[in-house]
Amino acid sequence: MNRFLLFVFLGFACGLTFACAPPSEPAKPDTEALLAGAKALDEAFLNAFNHGDAEAMASLYWNSPETVSFPPEALIARGHASIVEGATHSFEAMQGAKLEFTESHQIPAGDMVIGWGLWRMTLTTPDGTPQEIVGRYTDVKAQRDGQWVYLLDHASVPLSPPPEPATVDESATE
Repeated sequence: MNRFLLFVFLGFACGLTFACAPPSEPAKPDTEALLAGAKALDEAFLNAFNHGDAEAMASLYWNSPETVSFPPEALIARGHASIVEGATHSFEAMQGAKLEFTESHQIPAGDMVIGWGLWRMTLTTPDGTPQEIVGRYTDVKAQRDGQWVYLLDHASVPLSPPPEPATVDESATE
């Protein structure tokens, strides 16, 4: 009987030891894999944009009503359908536009990546004039349903500086 009580006591003590042990840390995401996924998503975005493929571009956004895009040509696009519609209209208006990232940064944040940088778009206006637009972007990317997607993206073009104030030549009024 003593041996039985000893085993019961040891089992109870082991159970208490494991029950009171601090919880194990959750697995940290693989930073290199996060950055590689984010970079591949950006490359797919540029490829879709430069081919004027609204469906391919929109497929890079999370198919959720929570997805938000702030494109330069609109105030906001909420949800996947709105992003597809906006991209379709943009490509119709800017046929042949080419986009490049001139500066790109990726910051891992938990299981997501925050991206930011600068971009340049070249296009030809309807009257044939070449035009260059320079802007900036911020985005949040993550894997959803096994695919890297944008959860939020904000592209903008800075406002033009205000015009120089007119100078008054006071000597001319004397």
